[in-house]
Amino acid sequence: MAFSGLHVVCAYAGASFMRDREQTVLGKVQWSESPATGVTTTNHAPPPLDETTGQPVFRIRTSSDAWVSVGPEPNATSGTRFLVPANIDFDIYVEAGDKLQWIST
Repeated sequence: MAFSGLHVVCAYAGASFMRDREQTVLGKVQWSESPATGVTTTNHAPPPLDETTGQPVFRIRTSSDAWVSVGPEPNATSGTRFLVPANIDFDIYVEAGDKLQWIST
């Protein structure tokens, strides 16, 4: 079955002092979701556990270009948002409590 929509994985990015600036390496995965367009994720970013787990990150993949909003109350229609191009892994560091919402472009 072909992938469609958006999929997000929430994980830790490894120790902040060992982080490579070019590519996030996912560590301990916390959850993943495939929310419908205009629907906010049910789960939220967890707090950092300790120095060895690093900061939480969302890895996003979409089947078509999408506007994405991240925050405690994300709004991809009229809030602060950014463009995620189709068919790439897009990583963004997030704060504890952040959620994600998206809409098609």
